[in-house]
Amino acid sequence: MRARSILAVLLLGFALACGGGSGSGGSGATGSLTLRFGSDSFPGYDQAVVSVEKVEASTNGSTWMALGNVQATYDLMTLQNGHSAALLSNIAVPPATYTQFRITWATSNYAHPTTDPAAWVKPTGASIGQSMSMPATTVIPGPVTVNSSASTTAQIMLSGQQPVQFRAGMALPYTFQATGQAYDLSQTASITGKLTDGTTPLVGAEVYAETVDGLQVATIQRRAFTDGTGSYLLECLPAGASTAYFVVSQPASTLSAYAAEASSPISTTAAATATANLAFSNAQQPGALTLTITPPSLPTVDTWGELRQNLSAGPGLLENLIVRSQSAVTGASQDQVFFTGLAPNYYGVTAQRSTAGATPVTQTFPSQVPVSSGATATVSLSYP
Repeated sequence: MRARSILAVLLLGFALACGGGSGSGGSGATGSLTLRFGSDSFPGYDQAVVSVEKVEASTNGSTWMALGNVQATYDLMTLQNGHSAALLSNIAVPPATYTQFRITWATSNYAHPTTDPAAWVKPTGASIGQSMSMPATTVIPGPVTVNSSASTTAQIMLSGQQPVQFRAGMALPYTFQATGQAYDLSQTASITGKLTDGTTPLVGAEVYAETVDGLQVATIQRRAFTDGTGSYLLECLPAGASTAYFVVSQPASTLSAYAAEASSPISTTAAATATANLAFSNAQQPGALTLTITPPSLPTVDTWGELRQNLSAGPGLLENLIVRSQSAVTGASQDQVFFTGLAPNYYGVTAQRSTAGATPVTQTFPSQVPVSSGATATVSLSYP
């Protein structure tokens, strides 16, 4: 009997040493993760539909943990301007810092399985949608930290920098290659506001949240189209007193265009929402600009064009900011970016190329380009 008692004590001690006991450091400790899905605006498209099979997470990029099956279909255009959707809710996960999330794209459309492909796009002005080629998976960097016995809400945001590549002359010309990032929402801020001409809301105008680095180079951090009331919401902006955002827009239609406007610099606070309203007047007959880029993009390369102007961003402050950003159309011998609805003025022209989401390589036209009402300016840039 005494020998059995000693053996029982030894077995209990072994179980506790292996983590069988409770407490924040034990293997049984968990936190809760809710994962949402949002998107930037995609200029040039009215709809961009994708289907998600499942999502996994990793702390090191090599070992993956299943978070859950999603099995849902989303129109990314409905997920911009603050209208994100829940991918997974209140999932119990080990406390850790998750550095990457992996989306597995579905091969079936879960909303309309018998009539629609799993992924398709409807270009602006098109009467019907077109099937879109998808990668098997997309890896989204974090980090997102989940603490023991605590809840974290994170959001995967897809970038609007050439999320869809169009290659003219291909049997399946549209390819999805969006990149993005996962954000802990408690560490990010939002900026909201309204675009108006007098009392008239400006609907469907694209709005950018931009930062300017120490070399005075602007970068778009978030983008969205205004809704039916002229309102916008730019979310998932990394917050901090050292980061200033400029809200920029140049509203336009086929018949009229406004000169671009910018907000004063906005300092953000985590989990808070700032407000920046922009007022416009004196719409003009628009012009256009066509940017030709050589050589053509490879299938793994994103290419887009940007137009920049010096804008007043408050009393005595002039900033060189991006007023238009548009994806390229890839042909057999060149890429082209078609900027339409431009207010007559001078524009700085740049091309951007990024391989698999890496830092883009920039080519800049050496002089300002004039755009006139009713006319199309042309610019050419080349990469080595």
